[in-house]
Amino acid sequence: MKRFISTFFIIVVLSMISIPFNTYAEDISNAESEYNEQLNDIMEQFDIELDASEIDSISISQIVERVVDHVGISKYSILKLLSKIIIVIVITVVLKSAGNSIINNTNDIYDSVCALTSAAVIAPELSKVFNDSIDAVRLIGSFISIFIPVYAGITAVSGGAVTAGVYDITVLTASELIVNLSKSFLIPLLTASTLLSVTGSAFNGFDMSSFVNFIKKMVTWFLTSAMLLFTGYISLKCTLAGKADGAATKTARFVISGLVPVVGGAVSDAYSTVRSSFSIIQGTAGAAACFGVILLIMPTVLQIVTVRLVMWVGTAVSGLFDEGTMTKLLRSLDNTLSIVQSLLICYGMMFILCTAVIMNNTGG
Repeated sequence: MKRFISTFFIIVVLSMISIPFNTYAEDISNAESEYNEQLNDIMEQFDIELDASEIDSISISQIVERVVDHVGISKYSILKLLSKIIIVIVITVVLKSAGNSIINNTNDIYDSVCALTSAAVIAPELSKVFNDSIDAVRLIGSFISIFIPVYAGITAVSGGAVTAGVYDITVLTASELIVNLSKSFLIPLLTASTLLSVTGSAFNGFDMSSFVNFIKKMVTWFLTSAMLLFTGYISLKCTLAGKADGAATKTARFVISGLVPVVGGAVSDAYSTVRSSFSIIQGTAGAAACFGVILLIMPTVLQIVTVRLVMWVGTAVSGLFDEGTMTKLLRSLDNTLSIVQSLLICYGMMFILCTAVIMNNTGG
């Protein structure tokens, strides 16, 4: 009788243990398809032409091609802008030479007209770049706010519950802070820098280029320092949280191996396999998010760099003709563009580095 009861008990226990094995395997496959579907929905919502299944095979050339296709500025408009700037410089030089032969001391008048005319020529493209940059910050903020809860859930399931909590709270808070500060201060700052650039160039008695350069250096220094400090803080917190998650995982495996009779070691190994499978899903999701942010941010950054290149060429041409007014104006506007470029790059790098840190600390 005792032998029958013991045999029956062992069969029941083995049945209870063996059933979840197939269920877990099925859940992993279903979870992967569900998470990939969620990621694809998020990518589609933000017009990112990227599929979660393509992450392993995507190349740098494909990313570059997609970034270039989404740049919101054409080569014809850039060449047109550069041509207008060069024409204004040449006409100003010619008028200066002709005017001085008739009336002396008219250089200041021509310099002011040159600066105002150039500002009117550059203003539409500059305004478009500023608006696109603000839209890019808002778009990235919306993408992060939707993606992070999904990614934190994947991280928690893969055995990084504490790390997921740290990542979720800190990165979401930082992202919302950047978006709100950009809405409140970035446009006024860019507008003020542009006005100071034009005023300092149009009126020779007011040289504002040094002040605009000071604003650029302060903003760039602040953004770089804030990004480094925040990334270091996230790295430290996620490392400590990863150690706690690792200890919890080892404890769970030890408890399963010790308390489950006969097949405790097999159950423990199955738990590790399931966790590793979810870590692969987590790595795929993290890589998809990083590529998504790159595709969102790089077209605008490339647009800014293209306009700055026009400013650099215009500065070289104005220096060739010894036109100091245009040189000051174009350098000041270039400093203004570098402010918004620094913000976009720091914002994107912050998210990518923090995501890479959490992937590394949870085995993703």
